[in-house]
Amino acid sequence: MANQVASLLATQDEVPILERTSLKEQIADLLRERIVSGHFAPGAALVERELAEQLRVSRIPVRDALMQLETEGLVVSTTNTRCVIALTERDIQELYQVRLVLEKLAVRLAAENASEADRNALVAQAREMKEAVDSRNRAAYRRSDVATHRLIWQMSGNAQLVRTLQSMVGPIFMLVARHAEHFDWSETRALHDDLVDCIVRGDAAGAEASIERHLENATQRSLRLFSMGLL
Repeated sequence: MANQVASLLATQDEVPILERTSLKEQIADLLRERIVSGHFAPGAALVERELAEQLRVSRIPVRDALMQLETEGLVVSTTNTRCVIALTERDIQELYQVRLVLEKLAVRLAAENASEADRNALVAQAREMKEAVDSRNRAAYRRSDVATHRLIWQMSGNAQLVRTLQSMVGPIFMLVARHAEHFDWSETRALHDDLVDCIVRGDAAGAEASIERHLENATQRSLRLFSMGLL
């Protein structure tokens, strides 16, 4: 397993050099990226000691980073270690079922409560996503996709809602990443443009209908890719 961790974390046979500030965040970012991009397979064990040795850091920031990823739903604790989550078909269905209820509330509140600064930030974020879509940049797309939804959650002004959605962000991010190679890019862009437009115009009902179409599309795509063994 140590050799597997070494090969997956290294880029061009070089160990990433981490700054000594905010080690927890840097390690969490590094592991999150490896998980959502598929470098760590579902079920792969993430052993605290091995990761610390590979990254040349103490075990404390590694432990803290793994705890962060666990709160995001990307890893689960087992008896002696933590493992990358393995999504089942039922997991996917349940994730989108709950996400639909929560995100409909989030987009409605965002449309009703958004300030001018919020709307400007959302338009800017949508522009970033457009650039990623137009350039077919999958890595930039998955970052901007999740950033867009997180911004909308924050715009809702409901801290409890944000906290609940944040606990689901890991699997959401993972599915976005796995979808990226199989997108109809024009459809993806249109769905996001419509959602952002509704929120910016303050059209709460339109935003709810838009996120429903958006997540129905994502659910069917996820289930299709799962049935093909691509998730």
